[in-house]
Amino acid sequence: MTSTRIVLPSRHKPFAEELLQVTGIDSLSNLFVILLTRYGSHLKTSWNISQTVTETITQPNITAPTPPATTAKIYSFPEPETYEVEVIDPVIARIAGLVDRF
Repeated sequence: MTSTRIVLPSRHKPFAEELLQVTGIDSLSNLFVILLTRYGSHLKTSWNISQTVTETITQPNITAPTPPATTAKIYSFPEPETYEVEVIDPVIARIAGLVDRF
């Protein structure tokens, strides 16, 4: 097995140590290997995502024709019927309209 030295900046060492405790990995070398093997391909494919999105957004799609605008149909409903009721009792006045409808 060949060895390669990787220098970890001191500002990142506390987080690396925390990852060692959380995961139970025994060394920073093994931590780097696990990060590389598990997340390396994702990092590779997503690294230039902002350039890809920018290119896609800036190119207008002029090949698809715009569909013609459609006119909405407006339906009008009849106004509800109103009934004149002699007000004697407030409760009867409230239900009188309902009784007449049924």
